[in-house]
Amino acid sequence: MSLLHLAISFALVGLIWTIQLVHYPSFRYVPDFVTFHPHHTRSITMVVGPLMLAELALALWLAWESGWAWPQLVPLAMVLAIWALTFFWAIPLHERLAVTRDDSVIEQLIVANWPRTILWTVKGAWVLYFLTSK
Repeated sequence: MSLLHLAISFALVGLIWTIQLVHYPSFRYVPDFVTFHPHHTRSITMVVGPLMLAELALALWLAWESGWAWPQLVPLAMVLAIWALTFFWAIPLHERLAVTRDDSVIEQLIVANWPRTILWTVKGAWVLYFLTSK
């Protein structure tokens, strides 16, 4: 289970860095944004949705299996924080972009994504550290 958790964690780390450094900044240059954004939302959800659900399930399982020991609670807390940032910050910005292209909202999305990028990176490092230190 821990190896699967590590694999999913690093799949999400790679994905979030690609989104942060390449994908979201490219929103600035999409000419037909109103057509593009719904495609983006559907496509990215098919990739990130199952990974995030698996990550949450594994983090919960590993925390429970460890007797709620702090080394497993930390990544669970990070996953919950990522979900909160996604649903209460990133998704509302995407909902605004679904209506119309707004460069200020695109910039807000790029800035808003940094905490998720950092959390996923730290979580991946945490999982790797505790998996390899045994």
